[in-house]
Amino acid sequence: MVDGYNVIARMNHISLRDVEDVDEQRERLVASLAEYAAYAGEDVIVVFDAHHTGEPERAYHVGPVMVVYTAYGETADQYIEREVYRLRDIYRQVTVATSDAAEQQVAFGGGALRISADGLLRRVEEMRAAVRAITEERTQPAPPRVMDHLQREVASILESWRRQQD
Repeated sequence: MVDGYNVIARMNHISLRDVEDVDEQRERLVASLAEYAAYAGEDVIVVFDAHHTGEPERAYHVGPVMVVYTAYGETADQYIEREVYRLRDIYRQVTVATSDAAEQQVAFGGGALRISADGLLRRVEEMRAAVRAITEERTQPAPPRVMDHLQREVASILESWRRQQD
């Protein structure tokens, strides 16, 4: 479970109030978490505070990530605390990503593991580096073939000999 706005603030190294385009930052975070979830094979829930909006709770999926906006009057911290207690009986392990010390303590007290926002961002970067390495490995050019370095006449003679043997 990810405290969305807490991680966004850490991504930008500033207070959330100073983030210029919060919608863009939310999309960027969710996209990064979707890549991470797909690579790691983990279920990820990212929670955003919406307790001042007057809206009911809403949730939807972006790939393997469940995105939750809390209901009016409920903070992301309260949602995460409630869900930790519910999910700990379903999943072998629940991890909460936040740099909010109080929320970390509540999550830990509920039986969840905790990771800082910076720790989560490091995991995402490590995943991206691993994917880049795999991609680069797969896109390496094939080793040169002998036929590519022969004169045309020699290659033609060898090819005709090969066809005679078939």
